[in-house]
Amino acid sequence: MVDRARLAVTKWIPLSSVGAAISFVVGFMFSLPPIQVIISAAMTATLVFSGFAMQSYGRAAAGEKEHTKVQSQEP
Repeated sequence: MVDRARLAVTKWIPLSSVGAAISFVVGFMFSLPPIQVIISAAMTATLVFSGFAMQSYGRAAAGEKEHTKVQSQEP
């Protein structure tokens, strides 16, 4: 079983903040209104975090599926 809480704190949140930082830099370089930049950064961070979460659940489901498949093939 994957410890998602540990993964979230050690990997997903820092990578989400990098995505938000990229949105901030690009938004301010293009002189966009600050509210649009903030919303863009929040949406980017949410998208990155949820992507990692869904990937984690997908891997767990695939691993469980493979585990039951191997058990059913044993004599």
